[in-house]
Amino acid sequence: MRRLRLQFVFSLIILLVPVILIEWDKPGLSILTILWIFSIAYLLLCIFIKPLEKLWKTMKLLEPEMQVSTYKKFIKTVSKYLTEQEEKVRREIKGREEVESILFSMVEGVVATDSSGRISFMNPTAEQLFQIENDSALGKYPREVWREFELVEMFHQVFVTGQPQTREFQLDSPQKVLKVEISPIRFGNYEEAQGVLAIVRDFTRIRRLENMRTDFVANVSHELRTPLTSIKGFIETLLDGGIENREITKRFLTIMYQETDRLNRLISDLLDLSQMESRQTEINRTKVFMAPLVEEVRQTLQERLAEKNMSISVELGPTPVWADEDRIREVLFNLIDNAIKYSTSGGNIKVREVNRGDMQEFMVCDTGIGIPKESAARIFERFYRVDKARSREIGGTGLGLSIVKHAIERHDGKVWVESEPGKGSCFHFTLSKYKAAQE
Repeated sequence: MRRLRLQFVFSLIILLVPVILIEWDKPGLSILTILWIFSIAYLLLCIFIKPLEKLWKTMKLLEPEMQVSTYKKFIKTVSKYLTEQEEKVRREIKGREEVESILFSMVEGVVATDSSGRISFMNPTAEQLFQIENDSALGKYPREVWREFELVEMFHQVFVTGQPQTREFQLDSPQKVLKVEISPIRFGNYEEAQGVLAIVRDFTRIRRLENMRTDFVANVSHELRTPLTSIKGFIETLLDGGIENREITKRFLTIMYQETDRLNRLISDLLDLSQMESRQTEINRTKVFMAPLVEEVRQTLQERLAEKNMSISVELGPTPVWADEDRIREVLFNLIDNAIKYSTSGGNIKVREVNRGDMQEFMVCDTGIGIPKESAARIFERFYRVDKARSREIGGTGLGLSIVKHAIERHDGKVWVESEPGKGSCFHFTLSKYKAAQE
């Protein structure tokens, strides 16, 4: 730096000496003028040299081995160094943006705290899982964001002990099951945690499916065990000598046949439901008219209708739908069969339709016992029964409406029920209208 200073001074003297020598003998050039020139020189010296001295000291700290002999080389070295630093900064910014894009795109929630324990980062997924407004949690302590004591304590324990923890939480609002994995953040050789990083996963659907599977296994076991126990009991009675009595034998065999038929229908419904849920079966859509299908179902159930002295009124127009004929026939069979089962003698069943734009809405209404309001939301669940004793008595498997729901949803439609106890039920479902371009 001393060389640079001397170079600047000598250059300034070389520039000023000719002016002084030339102007020395001329009138009007006074000592004040000379002082003015040297003042300007000193001012220039302070303007240029002082910043260069600071820059020199900074460069020596950053590059201890830097050696330059001229002002030009010094400026060139500084310029090269700054260019390299700018490139590093650009790479750092790009890397940071890439990391942020990954974190913001993750399906898991990510929450990070700084060395003071305050939340420094929370991605949109985490905000959505915890229903927190955008960026409202930043700069706050976990206890100011969450009311769940165990979750807040988990952040604190990991920050203090430096040991990772994993736990599931059942949130009441919103109702979710979240799995939270929290690990300490360490920089370099620091042993103490400089913050914590939490990964949040939504396990609500997984836990719901596990509960459904558990309930399904329990229900299937119960439904299979009941007829099998009955059949086994009758067989034991016959083997113990009951077979000698022809009337008892015939009655027992009739009941065993009915129970076997019930088992067969249960297994058949389970297979159909399993195939639809796994989407193993294809939906072969064609142009379908609903009136002929209703008539086929009516003829199939005519004997049962006659037993209960019930009638079916059909109000269907000529509008075709785009659907799988076999699946829709099964839907109609289950709905009309249920209407017969849960209606008293002399009742009436109505099948009608309503135009809903691109969709056609169909209704199967009865004058039966109806469904309580609290059960209407669950009526399409597998094995759910409003009256279990009555359902088993009339031979229901508890899977018919679940099959209806999955069949309609496979057709991109919706199904729901409107009912009032003692005044009957009305099941609605929608199907896409047929268009000539669909062939």
